[in-house]
Amino acid sequence: MPSRSAGFSNLIAPEIHEVFFNKYKQYPDEYAQVFNLEDSSHAYEEDIEVAGLGQFVTKPEGTSVTYDDPFQSGRKRYTHTTFGLGFRVTNELYNDDLYGVIKRMPQALARSAHQTIEVQAWNVFNNAINSTIQIGFDGQPLISTTHLNIKQTGGPYTNSLSTAADLSVTSLQQAIQILEQTTDDRDLNLMLKPKLLVVPVVQKWMARELLHSEYKPQTADNEINSLQDEELSYLVAHYLTGTHEWFLLSDKAEHYLKFFWRQKMKLDNDDDFDTGDAKFKATMRFSVGFSGWRGIVGNSAY
Repeated sequence: MPSRSAGFSNLIAPEIHEVFFNKYKQYPDEYAQVFNLEDSSHAYEEDIEVAGLGQFVTKPEGTSVTYDDPFQSGRKRYTHTTFGLGFRVTNELYNDDLYGVIKRMPQALARSAHQTIEVQAWNVFNNAINSTIQIGFDGQPLISTTHLNIKQTGGPYTNSLSTAADLSVTSLQQAIQILEQTTDDRDLNLMLKPKLLVVPVVQKWMARELLHSEYKPQTADNEINSLQDEELSYLVAHYLTGTHEWFLLSDKAEHYLKFFWRQKMKLDNDDDFDTGDAKFKATMRFSVGFSGWRGIVGNSAY
């Protein structure tokens, strides 16, 4: 009896799918701890920023109240990109697989899928000072000392250390002050609070000392560690490519880091007519980036 189309791939698909998705779910999602995750049903998403109102003004007796108008920025567009990768299983490999090669193939594909998501997301931070790769509402990169307001008239505002510095008590205290003194486009204080310190692997030891030591780190004096009262947590981001960069973030609801899922991970299978191979491919579609800079303070490379 002639074989039906996709007969071989359908025969082994259940095991391949189970191994792939089980392995895929085992990897921790570091990007999800930082980015605001949203689903999308369109080819792209657009974000706009609207400035609020200014401060109240004095109203003398018998006079009209002053009216103010909000105004909005330009649009930031997130265009979704499709990512995919696949592998083949031959009849011969399936029949003679003595070493579990077939099972390792979906595991490898799951690892590749996870790495792709994380690398694409963390490139927002890896390129945080590169204005030729990504910009926000104000035309500036994520981390800059020359941010402008919506009307491109106020400022400059900064979310960068005045002088690049490795993570330390002094530099972290400066970052906290910059974050807490952040104002909106009408120069009203946003009262942002630091929530998460993001560091590369090589700086995790310093992060742990800064946030969990009873006494002030890197000194022989018995000074208390005032950073303990900040109630900060830290995240070791394994996909940060630099060794000096580190970032301080407010709550996710207060910053503009965006990750849009257009199509979550999908695994398909089919047969190749000429070779009889079973083919498996995984695809996904998403976009990632940032719209505004507020809620984030960073130390740039030097």
